[in-house]
Amino acid sequence: MNEATLRRLWITTILVLVALIVAASLSPGPVITSQSFSDKTAHFLAYFFLALLGSGITTPARLRRTLLKCFLLGAALEIAQELLTDHRTADMRDLAANTAGILAAWLIAAQGRSGWGLRAFAWVSRRRTS
Repeated sequence: MNEATLRRLWITTILVLVALIVAASLSPGPVITSQSFSDKTAHFLAYFFLALLGSGITTPARLRRTLLKCFLLGAALEIAQELLTDHRTADMRDLAANTAGILAAWLIAAQGRSGWGLRAFAWVSRRRTS
């Protein structure tokens, strides 16, 4: 696998996660029904992993833009829940949990770790050829 193929696969994975987040956010019923797992925890984890995945193939210069896109997705979905569904309402606490997940991923990625996926791929590729 070359870097271009890895990027396409990585982006596809991100898009699948975005589709799952959109579907879960706009579905009629709650995706998580367990009383032991908080809805806010689910929001935090979904956006943490989305932002962390996004940071894996972005450059440090584009990290803020990547994380802003994650935030805007969450904000747009909260608005969509209020305006486009009869079964969901916007909740600023959900947006706060999304933002906390994004900020946690930023704390990891901003320490010089953005682009970690591409570096890991390059390292594995070098190990295979040596």
